[in-house]
Amino acid sequence: MTVLVVGSGGNLGSRLVPALLDRGHRVRAGVTDLGRAATHPWSDRVEKVRCDVLDPASLAAALDGVDEVVYLVHRMGGGADFRREDAEGAEAMRRAMAAAGTERCVYVSGLAPSGDDRLPLSRHMASRLEVESLVSAGPTPVFTLRAGVILGAGSTSFEVLRTLCELLPVQPVPRWMRHRRVEPVAERDVVEAVCHALAGEPRTGHADLGCGETLTYPELLARYSRIAGLPTVRLPVPGVPWDLVAAGLAPLVDQDGATVSALIESLQHDMVVGGSSAGLFPGDWELTGIDEAIRLALDDAAG
Repeated sequence: MTVLVVGSGGNLGSRLVPALLDRGHRVRAGVTDLGRAATHPWSDRVEKVRCDVLDPASLAAALDGVDEVVYLVHRMGGGADFRREDAEGAEAMRRAMAAAGTERCVYVSGLAPSGDDRLPLSRHMASRLEVESLVSAGPTPVFTLRAGVILGAGSTSFEVLRTLCELLPVQPVPRWMRHRRVEPVAERDVVEAVCHALAGEPRTGHADLGCGETLTYPELLARYSRIAGLPTVRLPVPGVPWDLVAAGLAPLVDQDGATVSALIESLQHDMVVGGSSAGLFPGDWELTGIDEAIRLALDDAAG
């Protein structure tokens, strides 16, 4: 089977490609920067194609001869028009897959807050769910995997977590963040779930990915600090809005400022799985716990 990974140059995509190759798939790596794609260790094992979701001609060429697609594109708040661009990209992808007769698409989205969460969706969450709706609206079967905080070296969420713990031994915790719960998922489990989704059922709909354990955001910070051997103190601070938190954190993190802002805004919501993730994996697969996921990510980051 030939699989086009749209967004192969990103952190998750660059780890998914070798996993697909190991399962015997032919992989076409869709990237916006062919030069950067050539730096990956798997570069000479795949067909690399320019694939810009805002350029329909590049999509048509990339999809020619492809059986299934993994769609990993989202801009995480990059630029004032990121939501419009994400929507236009999703619509272009839907039309291109329909024209090419693509058999199936797997899209990796974000967890949605529970129905009793009265807060307006963050821009990042709203964009992810809008893309999910748009890319699924055509004749191509689309199955969406929703993941919240992905624990893996290079993952934006993990790098923000790591930077916060390593650079700020005294961590201010806004009151609105203290009781919000999160269910992270190991990057290796996300990769396995995508591979498994390409091979079986269901072909449409969505499912949530998580590790089976929930905790508050301050507890996640404490867990990372303990495993990394970092002495930290969390200091509750009332009345600090999310945008002020983002503005203070962004200069410290080696990530785009708009990306950090989008993530911090999302922390106003509980990010937990609705139901079990067990059926999304092969029968003998064991989900990675939070502690082990953090250890694996730290080992990977250390090289």
